[in-house]
Amino acid sequence: MYELVIVGAGPAGLFAATCAAMNELNALVIESSSEFGGQLTLYKDKAVYDMPGFSKINAGDLVNSFYEQYKMYQNDVPIMLNTQAIDVIHHDHHFELKTNQGTFLTKTILLANGGGMFQPKKLEQGDHLKEIYYTVSNIHDFQGKDVVVLGGGDSAVDWALTLEGIAKSITLIHRREDFRAHQRNVDLLKQKHHVLTPYIVKEVIGVDSIEKLFIEHTVTKETKEIKADALLVFYGVNPVKNRVDVWNVKVKDNSILVGQNMVTSREGIYAVGNSITYEGKLKMIVTALGEAATAIGAITKFLYPERTKTYKH
Repeated sequence: MYELVIVGAGPAGLFAATCAAMNELNALVIESSSEFGGQLTLYKDKAVYDMPGFSKINAGDLVNSFYEQYKMYQNDVPIMLNTQAIDVIHHDHHFELKTNQGTFLTKTILLANGGGMFQPKKLEQGDHLKEIYYTVSNIHDFQGKDVVVLGGGDSAVDWALTLEGIAKSITLIHRREDFRAHQRNVDLLKQKHHVLTPYIVKEVIGVDSIEKLFIEHTVTKETKEIKADALLVFYGVNPVKNRVDVWNVKVKDNSILVGQNMVTSREGIYAVGNSITYEGKLKMIVTALGEAATAIGAITKFLYPERTKTYKH
């Protein structure tokens, strides 16, 4: 029987695995996809600007750094890829976790799966055209092109900045005046590239590949024609729900409600990262890492209340 099963191998899951190994917990990580890294795998070439210790780092390099740290303990806390939770049965002192790869017995569970699997929100029209992207696998696909980016979050703004010097031109279109991205990056983007707000896409034009789009000002209803060789759409992601609600924990605003020690409403099940909520919650990688450390400390204390130290090394 495991002492802990960590669900999800994104940054929070990988760091939780490292912390679990440091606390000498008998743990396992399960990941529903075929690779580790979580949502960062959607944009491996995108620059990340809010990671402590780095002025800028590519998402793919950041994932690799988490994995390199974890690799020191991979024999102690293994990762099982392509392993999706299907059901969980709560016994008196342990859980029976059923997956598509078999059943695991564990004393505790840590949800670090960012809300589960996800898929990008799609355009309402023109989605069939070539050169419309929801993820980026190779930044050189945009070499010398007029690129239009849709969205107002960190993904949209960071990608627009990342493609500087590669794309011929970069235009970002957002439906609101305010942005969800970091303000410094928004200011930098406005200094260097075209930023049009508040506009919405009215029509996408092209025969085989995208050629241009028409946008409309949300207040004045003025329309503009924008040339585009490539269109990057970052409207966010939709969670892909599991077939059953396997965790049966209390939620608020579609997020798992946790206490100060990251415990859910169900004793023995903890949660961290983008899937959770509490007063003051920020959806940042660095926040999720702190939550992971807190959760592993709480789980260790739950399993071994006699220990005087949270971490052994």
